[in-house]
Amino acid sequence: MAKKKGGRRRERVDSGDERLDSTSCASTSTLASLRDLENNDLQLLEDGDPFDRCIDALYERRASTRERALEGLVALLGIQYLYDRAVDRQGTLSSLAIRSVRYGSPGEAALAARVLGLLSLTLGAGNDSERLLEEARPVLEQASKAGKSSALKSMAAEALAVTAFVGVEDPAVLDEVMVHLKGLWKGVAVVAAASIRSWALLLSTLPSHRLAAPYVEASLAALAERLYSEATEVRAAAGEAIALLYDAAGLAELEGDSGEDSGAETPLASGGKRSPGMEEVVARMKDLATNRGDALRRSKKSRASLRSTFRELCSSVEGGMVAESRIKLRCGDILVVDTARGAMQLAALRRFLAEGFQAHLQHNTLLHQVFDFEPLLERERLTAVERRLFRSPGSAASKWRTQDRNSARAATAAYKGAMMAGGEE
Repeated sequence: MAKKKGGRRRERVDSGDERLDSTSCASTSTLASLRDLENNDLQLLEDGDPFDRCIDALYERRASTRERALEGLVALLGIQYLYDRAVDRQGTLSSLAIRSVRYGSPGEAALAARVLGLLSLTLGAGNDSERLLEEARPVLEQASKAGKSSALKSMAAEALAVTAFVGVEDPAVLDEVMVHLKGLWKGVAVVAAASIRSWALLLSTLPSHRLAAPYVEASLAALAERLYSEATEVRAAAGEAIALLYDAAGLAELEGDSGEDSGAETPLASGGKRSPGMEEVVARMKDLATNRGDALRRSKKSRASLRSTFRELCSSVEGGMVAESRIKLRCGDILVVDTARGAMQLAALRRFLAEGFQAHLQHNTLLHQVFDFEPLLERERLTAVERRLFRSPGSAASKWRTQDRNSARAATAAYKGAMMAGGEE
């Protein structure tokens, strides 16, 4: 895939409130979530472990008690990395959370769905997460499709994607989950946006050889329709998914092979329209980058957010460069993400973990595997000369990272070229 050279690479640094003290933040947020429990329900802050008491509270008949206990579990699992506790109580917690998703009120069910996703992230890849996915998948799919509120549907879709992202082993199961999420794209705006981003998270795990041309073109057609949605969040989610498709499957090559000269028939979209070419999609994304052709009156903040999002996406599609994200940890280490797949996974996990992302990035081995990242155990104390030698963009480590990235991109381009040459024969 040809890429433009010479463009300036944009960089985004996340710091400030992102650099959280996981211990103090965990205790403060957890106590704030649990302090609201009524005295005659269950005293979770008395003797004993708050994690165990929150689980025990899920047996209570009073719905408000169960809901507050789920809030406590979200705080505990989200802001702390409780691997040992999660392994010890995984069977009980998963069964009680699944019951709350199935029979609880919309608010309780949404909290329970998030607990299932957080439990999967805490357990990490392995048999435990695979079993959790097998048990929770039917309930989460039903809740995401027929839940009693939009909040429940969107959270169930996100939790389903997270549990599949961590626990899926069978490619057929991953395909089935992605088909289910794709069926939610035409729902209410908040549900459609959540399902598109959830589908894109799972798309980021697929190897290039599984992205056949018919599948990619059909997905592009469905996503292109969403670019005309009245909801800003749906447009943004669709644009992000299109940029990931372009990078993962080489849509430029597919578009070149599917024109009139090749004689190949373009797949049909769901509405009987022809699948749009990449040029049309990029033109639409450029319009969104300037708010052109938007008939609805939107707030200044909404228009600015839409412009910023699609400017980055257009740059990614046209120039082949992904805006670099740099996440600073309190220990002084920095996570650098500058690939389309990595950016999608980073955004999805940050949304789901929220303020607990820093703690999990520091201690969760699953995130270390996902981002190929090994954080420092304690704060570095470097002199100005040492920082210039080891941390500057011109350091040996930075140059090695750039060379490694370029080699990976060259290998991917060579593979795609070979695949396209084989298809022509």
